[in-house]
Amino acid sequence: MLREKVLEILFKEDVTQKELTSRLKSSRSRMSEVLGKLEREKLILRKKVSQRTILVALNHSTTLRVGILRSTEYINVVATLNQLGNRIPFRVNVYDNSLEALKELMTGSEDMVASPLISGYFFYLIDRKISPVAGIASGGSGTIRRHSSGRIGTTPLSRMDKDSRNSGNYEQVYYKSIEDIIRAYKGKEIEAAQIWEPYLTMRGGLKTESDGICCCLFTVGNPGQSVSSFLKRYESNVESDLTIREKHAISRDLGKLIGLGERDVFSSLNSYKFTTSISKKDLENQVSSFGLPLVKEVDLFLERCTKVSV
Repeated sequence: MLREKVLEILFKEDVTQKELTSRLKSSRSRMSEVLGKLEREKLILRKKVSQRTILVALNHSTTLRVGILRSTEYINVVATLNQLGNRIPFRVNVYDNSLEALKELMTGSEDMVASPLISGYFFYLIDRKISPVAGIASGGSGTIRRHSSGRIGTTPLSRMDKDSRNSGNYEQVYYKSIEDIIRAYKGKEIEAAQIWEPYLTMRGGLKTESDGICCCLFTVGNPGQSVSSFLKRYESNVESDLTIREKHAISRDLGKLIGLGERDVFSSLNSYKFTTSISKKDLENQVSSFGLPLVKEVDLFLERCTKVSV
């Protein structure tokens, strides 16, 4: 439908009404009709920038742009988006690492990002508008190794980064993506890797026993209407837990997003403990492990998260 095609383009960029009409090979009257309806639904904004030019943009308070990483702990995130999809149009981007995802959040290209707690804290120190709004899960990571010493690969500023520091006599080596880590391990560039689900289960790795949270949801500034609606439904999903049938269905959807099969996604879900809470003690532990002092910024970072456990 023309409506969906218009929204798909606007999720990527603001464009003029004339360009939309040309790209989608629509008549001017039909495009005007569709845009008028979207405007009445408060999903788009139109602004006259010259005598003959109208710029069309998404209304970011009623739509939702979400960034996630290549992990299966986002099962409840995807479930919630699907449930709200008829009411709140959304777009999901998948990032190779948290640094790329948080940069896009900071520059306004995402409304909400799933990222390791410690990564979000580092970005908060750069931009005080970044804040956590809900937890996602603990667990879900571990080690694959062929030797008990040597080099261990992981991603920087993550829970896996912290855990790899406690994995024995290893020298840490950082990679941009999970694919790069596994490729390096297969090529014997590293002797071990601290990775996450479902790649850990797929490769028969040793799970890390940890209550520390892995990823959280972050926003910039005060959450808008669409983010608030998402968080309300998301909290309900986490607290009630998805049924087996729902988990299979969402595993299929999440698998398509991150490029994996339903079975691999589903089989990894028992590795997690899903939660909306963020523990101050856990954050302090992660901050200390990276050699940072425990200062008042920890409290300020958490103050807008309504689900913080102290």
